[in-house]
Amino acid sequence: MIRRLVLLAVLGAAVAGCGSTTHGAETTTTTQVPPHMMSLTVFEVVDGALHARTAHVQQTTAVAGAALGALGLDAPVTIAGGTATVALDSATPEQTAEIVYTLTQFPTVQRVDVGGRTGLTRADVASFVPAILIETPAANAEVPSSIAVSGSASVFEATLVVELRQGGRVVATHSVTASEGAPGRGTFSTTLLAPNAGAATVAAYAPSAADGTPQHEQDVPVIVKP
Repeated sequence: MIRRLVLLAVLGAAVAGCGSTTHGAETTTTTQVPPHMMSLTVFEVVDGALHARTAHVQQTTAVAGAALGALGLDAPVTIAGGTATVALDSATPEQTAEIVYTLTQFPTVQRVDVGGRTGLTRADVASFVPAILIETPAANAEVPSSIAVSGSASVFEATLVVELRQGGRVVATHSVTASEGAPGRGTFSTTLLAPNAGAATVAAYAPSAADGTPQHEQDVPVIVKP
């Protein structure tokens, strides 16, 4: 089983006790976060590609260690001089991608030493990054009605469409230009306004140059707060 990894983004309190919210075709499971817990964004490799999701961990100031714990790794991590050193003798390629991509989200981390490899950056795990990667919000995050969306993409002419879907229909859509087009990789950001509270999906895709059909689509389920 591929283990999960955690990013730095501390979100606010997450949703109410075990259950599910259903709006149209969208079903999002919700879990109350007790006062002693906090929400973090988690990156894991699924079907060969990195995806972000929300995880809940014990309140702590040692977020890097909490990230590894949420990944299921009992490995000390230290950060000094821009390098995060993870005390693992070995790591699978998937674990390495998760660890590197996650820990370099911390403002104090530019490089990662893990599994006998040193000075790893995101460029070293690029093969695990999908054409479009939504970093914020993470899957199953609780978000305000004004939803900040950001990530990175490697798509034709740097052109993307970012949508919000609720109840089986598109309720907000923006055309977005990334900072760089394929074969390079650029960053993108925008804000979507949700008309209703409840389950929703943030989607990002590159429109086909031929007929506008979605390509490289990534869908992220979220919960819009009342």
